[in-house]
Amino acid sequence: MDNKTSRKFWAHPILLGLYPVLALYVFNRNEIVFQSIQQAAITSFVITTIIVAVFLLIFRSWQRAAIHASFTLLLFFSYGHIFDLVKNINFFGAPIGHRIFFPFWILLFVAGQVILVRMKNPVGLNRTLDFMSLFLMIFLAVQLLGSFVQSKLAEREFSVREAADQHSSLSESSDRDVYYILVDAYSRSDLLMEGVNLDTSDFISALKKLGFYIPDCAQSNYDSTLPSLTSTLNMEYLDGLGIAYPADKMIIAPYLQSNLVMKRFRMLGYSTAAFKSLYPWMEQRDVTYSYDYFKDASGMDSQASLNFQYLLLRTTLVRPLIQLLESHRKMIVPPFLSVWIPVGNTLNSRNYRQYQQNVFALDSLQKLPDLPGKKFVYAHLFVTHQPFVFYPDGRFHSFLSQDYDAYRDQVLFANQRLLEIVKDLIAKSDPAPIIVIQGDHSYFDGANRVKILNAYFFPDGGEKALYPTVTPVNTFRLIFNTYYHGQYPLLPDVSRYMDAGNVLREAPSTCVNTP
Repeated sequence: MDNKTSRKFWAHPILLGLYPVLALYVFNRNEIVFQSIQQAAITSFVITTIIVAVFLLIFRSWQRAAIHASFTLLLFFSYGHIFDLVKNINFFGAPIGHRIFFPFWILLFVAGQVILVRMKNPVGLNRTLDFMSLFLMIFLAVQLLGSFVQSKLAEREFSVREAADQHSSLSESSDRDVYYILVDAYSRSDLLMEGVNLDTSDFISALKKLGFYIPDCAQSNYDSTLPSLTSTLNMEYLDGLGIAYPADKMIIAPYLQSNLVMKRFRMLGYSTAAFKSLYPWMEQRDVTYSYDYFKDASGMDSQASLNFQYLLLRTTLVRPLIQLLESHRKMIVPPFLSVWIPVGNTLNSRNYRQYQQNVFALDSLQKLPDLPGKKFVYAHLFVTHQPFVFYPDGRFHSFLSQDYDAYRDQVLFANQRLLEIVKDLIAKSDPAPIIVIQGDHSYFDGANRVKILNAYFFPDGGEKALYPTVTPVNTFRLIFNTYYHGQYPLLPDVSRYMDAGNVLREAPSTCVNTP
């Protein structure tokens, strides 16, 4: 081997260290913003640097060190992925767990290193690894570019359709505040009784005594958040918006982020308020008032950064340590370490931050009548959405299993707070406000996924416009027609869900009182 070849720099260890972070971002690009990957990128860089430095010290040759480092990085960053594929396979009558898989992975590491040490000329393998890692990075870049172009085309299509809307002639005949309270994953009362043995009749009765109309046949139009909210806040089904569902979130998101309902209220002279979402594609940025407990947090201190860091580490060789920490209640992670290994066993955890955000959203919503002027409030609440973090009395539960019992606790807490909040909204408002409390989908699967809570407070006789089978797509058509002299024809009330074969089906209309 000549000196020129031996001194050649091979890029594959650097690229393979960066690839897991970028690939995870690309795979989840509809759920996160790019800025949230910086902590994971730093983590990956540090791990890559340490591994490369160790092998450089051992071999004193970049030719050798590069190959050994890339093999090590491949095993380190793929551990969690492979474990997810094999963990349900039985090994001598028991599922494969970390006690079996981790030692196997270490043996694979040792065997691979021995084979690489015996390789006489690593130049060919280095070239192959360089080519493969560069190809992977180009593939990611193409995916990102395609997603960006797709998003811009969707935004352009939305603008064209918005300009063609023919039902924008509304009059400022009402100075009422309007509250659209979306309680994510809140299920209908009969489903809660059947699924988690929770009787919510007292909650429903209390709402009715306050003047709420609750349709017996309440169902959503879709079985997941983005299509449900998009159709509700645009007063139209997705196919009516020109979207063939199922569709990529990047296609649907512009219709939600710049929805017609909020634009109509702005045209009517309303200020607008919205709350921090779990997902960037549901954020409402063009609002008068925005409520985010961590609004001043940025970079690695943000909730999104911690979530992405956690997601990355679960795909790596750190996965057994994460599960060990999360399984032992007495094993508390120090706050500094929890920033880098953000498990649930600390008050600096992802779950506790979500708890803080949820509590802040509820408290802020209750205070909104104090704001001056008329306002439209879009309060997307995640109190019944995972992660489940509440005891029924509202205290933080750091070790709550994410199961049906935990969901039941969230609903119990949500019911208590929602009643307190709507009582204040009504008592502090003059004239009486319009209030809608609605689920986007239920917590259950299949056709049951569309059975939701749907409660309407239409004051001064407005409830006469409501009917038992009303669905969210007609919610704001009814509001604009009843209180703002709108002329929106009501759409057929249809509920759609994805079956186990990923086929879009129409759910039958069922009612609470149906045997």
